[in-house]
Formats: sequence, C-alpha cells, structure tokens
Amino acid sequence: MKKRTIATALTASMIIGTMAGSTAVHAEEKEKFTIMHYWTDEVVEQGNAEGIAITRAIENFQANHPELNVVVETITQDAGYESKIKTLAAADELPDVFVALPSLMSTLYDNGQIIDLAPVLEEDAEWADTFADGAFGDFTFGDVILGSPRCAIANSILFYNTAIFEECGITEFPTNTDEFMEAVGTLKEHGYIPIADGNKSQYALASQVMPGILFAYCSNDWYESTRNYEGGSFEDEEPVEAITYLKSLIDAGAFNEDMNSIDVEQARELYYSGKAAMYIEGSWVVSSFITDCDEAVKETTEITVFPTAAGHEDLKGQIVSGQGWGFSVNAGISEEKQDIAIDFLKEMTSPEIQKESVEMGLVSVLKEVAYDESKVDPLYTKFLDTYSAYETKVGCPEVQLSSDYMEASYVGYQELSVDATTPEELAATLQETHELAE
Repeated sequence: MKKRTIATALTASMIIGTMAGSTAVHAEEKEKFTIMHYWTDEVVEQGNAEGIAITRAIENFQANHPELNVVVETITQDAGYESKIKTLAAADELPDVFVALPSLMSTLYDNGQIIDLAPVLEEDAEWADTFADGAFGDFTFGDVILGSPRCAIANSILFYNTAIFEECGITEFPTNTDEFMEAVGTLKEHGYIPIADGNKSQYALASQVMPGILFAYCSNDWYESTRNYEGGSFEDEEPVEAITYLKSLIDAGAFNEDMNSIDVEQARELYYSGKAAMYIEGSWVVSSFITDCDEAVKETTEITVFPTAAGHEDLKGQIVSGQGWGFSVNAGISEEKQDIAIDFLKEMTSPEIQKESVEMGLVSVLKEVAYDESKVDPLYTKFLDTYSAYETKVGCPEVQLSSDYMEASYVGYQELSVDATTPEELAATLQETHELAE
C-alpha cells in the first residue's frame, strides 16, 4: 500500500508558480482531500494509460486547488483494492473520492455513503451535455447516478497473433464457436497455448473471458430481462450453453495449465513472448500491449471479439461494453467538500484529459474529442475500428450486477475450471445470488 501527497509530485515550476506572490502554507495546515484508486506509481511508470490519465487529472486538480492537501492512496486490484474499499465502508472511513465498481455502488448508496450525481448533472447542463450517450450507463440505477466515468471500455477484447495462426494453417479468424474450437485444437497440436489467461485473482476468467462467450449465445434483451428481474434467468438454455462451452474450452486445453496460479500480467507475457496465440482482456490493456509487447508480435496482432455461437448469427452486432470502474463521492463530507469533489470529476472528464487518454489508447466518454491522430498507435486504431463496428453495446454482468453476484461468479468460474462444479450448478448459483439482491 502506498500513500503520497500529490503536491510533492508536481514539477518544480508548478510548485514555484503556486507559491509565488503568496504566503506559503504548510501541507499539514491545509484541509486534507483524499482520493483512492488502484493505479499505482509502478503501473504509471510502466505506461498504463488509465494510470497516466488519472495522475495528470490529479495534478491539474491540485494546481487548481492549492488550498488543499491532496492525499492519494493506491493499492492494486490484485493486492485487494476492492476489499480495502469494503473495509473502509464498514468502518465509515471512505475517502472523499474513490473508484468503485457499479456492483458495489448501489450498496454504498443504500447505506447513505455516496451521493447521487443526477442532480449535479441536471443542474450543470453544460457539463452534462459534453458526454456521449450512455456515458453513465454502468452507474445508473433507476433515477440515480452513482459514479462518474474515466473512459469507456470493452470488456472482452480478443488479441490474436496472425503469424501463429498462419503457421498453423489457419488463414482466417473463426466465424463461430464451432470453428473456434477447431482452431484451439489446431493451435494446441502445433505446441502453442491457444489462449493465455491469468486467473490467480479469480476475476480474469469471470469478467474478461466469460462475458464475450456469454453474449455469443445470449442477446441484450435476455440480459436486460435478467438484470431487471423481468423473467430472464442464468438458468435459461442459452446462458447454460455458454457456460458449458467455456467448460469445453477448458477441457480441450484452450488455456495455460497454470492459469489459476498466475496473474494477468504474467498471462500477457505468454502472449508477448509468442508462446500463446490469443489473449482476452478489456480494452484498458491496449496501452500495455502498445508499450510492452514484443514489436514483432505486436505487428502481427489483430483485435476482435469472441465469435458468435453457431446458430446465433443474429448476435454478431454485439460487443460487451460500458464504463467499468467509476469515481464516487463520499456522502459523509460537507457540501462544500462535495463541490470540490465534483471539480475533480470534471477534471477527469475534461477535454484535455480525454484528449490525452485517446492518444494513449483509451475510449473517450465525451461526444467530441479533438486529438492528434499522429500520436495514435496503429494497434489502438485497430481497436477503435473493432469497437466502432459493433452497434449493440451490452453491459457486463460482473460489473453491473450486485457485489455478491460478482463474488459468486469469480469463485464459481474458477471452480468450473477445476471440475469443482458443473455448468448447471454454476448457473443455478449465479441466478440464486442475483435474486438475493432484488
């Protein structure tokens, strides 16, 4: 766990500019403003686009509020970020602003611990009008909005090495699940790991791989019916078929044998080094591919989504997308401090930060962003082409449903991978957990 005061991270010129012509105020005499997120200094130094964007936003925010002692605490997801937030919530010691998943936001709001941003957006029409349609989709619960976005995301982006595919005699990417299974067998026969995965922290299989498979079988109408308790169920035929297909991939050796003992960074290395033919994660990882991937591998990498299930060709227009983690504001702080927190949300979604985000490989949440196309890596262009090709944006259950559902899916899909449960049993568990949150 790391704690740092952002003021000390500013450049010398910014510090001098802040203090020039004014009486210096020691940090300990200023009002403290706390921000918590999971993009550590280490990932920022490694070139993580989201981490860089948030760091820049915090620096700008500090420069605009020299009267504050801005303190940032970071802890990675693998090190237990979400558990930390839950612990702080239980003790009623949440930071002033922090990132959370929608699955937790509703609970925090019911407990009176975060504010509704809908009135803020209604009052500040100029700010609200800058956002693209659906920019608050993951954070909207009925009439309330419980978080502000950093960027838009796609949850199940599939990277594949065309050179490996061609070496193995696969000239085109599979068009349906049957062809995909055949390709997995061919890749394995040639000594490659078909799909690299790092499920040590349990979330990768459930929230990055499975959503793409789920919506190869299930429509957005089914999902909305299930999500809103209007008749749909995880025990319906299509979702059970999807879970069964994932199990068949596991049984066929589609994933590396040690997937439950390595993390996502280690799994990416299997792809970067050319040992694995495919890798599945969210669009947030595009920036890491740009900076970390072996250049020869990157040049032969294409981006797509999981192919539609055989017999479900009408679902080809779907992509799993949303906003994922968003910033929430502590309801326990003063109204004056809440107004300051809104200033930070505005900085995070400012044209300047969103422009830099796009140039680093993220998807903006604004209607329009003018950016320098010469700064955009070709791999990011491939992602944008893929993302824009899909008309139907489907939400990710592990993001949008309850935190109990999310935990059940994390545990359940890992159990499925080690034969500790069946597809039918897992579907029943998921539905039961979902219903408990109604």
